[in-house]
Amino acid sequence: MDVALRRLRAEDIEQVIEIEREAFTPLWLGTSFKRELNNRYARYLVACQPEQTGPAPDNPSASVADAAPESRPADASLWGRMVRGVREMVGKEPPLNGAVPDIAGYVGIWFQGNEAHITEIAVREKLRGQGIGELLLIGSVRVALENGSTVLTLEARVSNFIAQRLYEKYGFKEVGIRKNYYSDNREDAVIMTTSPLHANEYQELFGQLQAAFLARWGEINISC
Repeated sequence: MDVALRRLRAEDIEQVIEIEREAFTPLWLGTSFKRELNNRYARYLVACQPEQTGPAPDNPSASVADAAPESRPADASLWGRMVRGVREMVGKEPPLNGAVPDIAGYVGIWFQGNEAHITEIAVREKLRGQGIGELLLIGSVRVALENGSTVLTLEARVSNFIAQRLYEKYGFKEVGIRKNYYSDNREDAVIMTTSPLHANEYQELFGQLQAAFLARWGEINISC
């Protein structure tokens, strides 16, 4: 999988707006992504083409292994494989030629008390079915874990069975219904939430799912 997962940057916004408009029309209202860049209660990730900024580090799992014990993922060796070849892209300038890597999809996560909430997740229509949505979901869980959030929540259309199956695969369960949630057709939304993220049971499930993702799609570059 020739894709990197990293934090949203200002130069990504134009492409992210294109994806948002494509995915959510006729409901599209437009997220203020420039404002969200500075929102300490939110994190936006993009899936994009890897930037060629130099050779891979000698110790690809150092960013995980050297983390403080309280923030170190339980599956550090697995996460080390997922960050193999990662470039330190967050906060860096774009390539000298000014090119912006093609953005394949994005996800927004808001932090609300002890909960993390996925506000929107979208992939370019022509790139769907290639594991990018699942990669963004994996990144969302990682962000929630690193933030110390207890659970991760989201809403999905009651008719969107494909999305619901993916979320259920990652331990989300239906906990309620928001009536008439979507303004285009007054469709209800399913409220879904995970079990406690730091519980051993969920950590084991998440580790297995990441391993299965790697086995199917290969190593990827991640800098969240």
